[in-house]
Amino acid sequence: MPIDLVSLTSLDARGYEVREALSWEGRTSPGTHSQAHTFICVDGKTYWVKGRAQQGLVAELIGGRLASKVGAGPVARIIRVTPEATPAGGSADHLIGVVVGSEDEQNVMNSRDLDKLTPEDFEAKFDAKLVDPKARALVVAFQTWIGVGDVQVLINLKTGKVRSIDHGECFTATNPVVDPTLNLLSIKGLDPKLGSDAASVAAAADQIEAVTDQQILDAVAGIPLGESWRSPASRRLEIATWLAARRPLVREVMKAWT
Repeated sequence: MPIDLVSLTSLDARGYEVREALSWEGRTSPGTHSQAHTFICVDGKTYWVKGRAQQGLVAELIGGRLASKVGAGPVARIIRVTPEATPAGGSADHLIGVVVGSEDEQNVMNSRDLDKLTPEDFEAKFDAKLVDPKARALVVAFQTWIGVGDVQVLINLKTGKVRSIDHGECFTATNPVVDPTLNLLSIKGLDPKLGSDAASVAAAADQIEAVTDQQILDAVAGIPLGESWRSPASRRLEIATWLAARRPLVREVMKAWT
């Protein structure tokens, strides 16, 4: 299926799936742009729910869909939050409506929070030797491909998996297409070259290149409209074209890291 308006319109005609939020789970992200809250949804899973993103909820949803597709991060889904699901006091009222949620993952910590730990807690909680170089390389390649601006990762403290999250600051400028540049986040206690070995880089580039035009179209299709979403078909088509053009360029950018 070619990346064009006819194809996108055809996919949009299928509509989109919404997961209902059933109850507030209780965790929040104070001091962040999104002021996300966790909700338990109808599928029995917990999601970090956002009602705003720097480049629109469309960026958060597309980024999460693609992250899940390549294995770089948790999936993002369309979530409906009703007043009945929000806590008393109004702390989550800004999330009421059709918004975005990223599936919650267990045993993870945002790399930014490592900086806040005391030396004793840091040593007890974070073992750099556990960090998976292939997982890190994949996240670097993925965030390079989609051009994440506010670069964040989760680290699973038990398995060492690195995960890409918070994709609201991407797709800032998608016309004209600009070649990707390496998007490498420094992580406290971690060798900056971890994951830059030839095998990890090649495997990561393979994962990005394996994403088909059809899968890119699927990622940008079936998205709600509205001011918070910033998702007219013209923009979504532009994002898809931009992603397809950058896809084969990631490998050479990653090789420069080795």
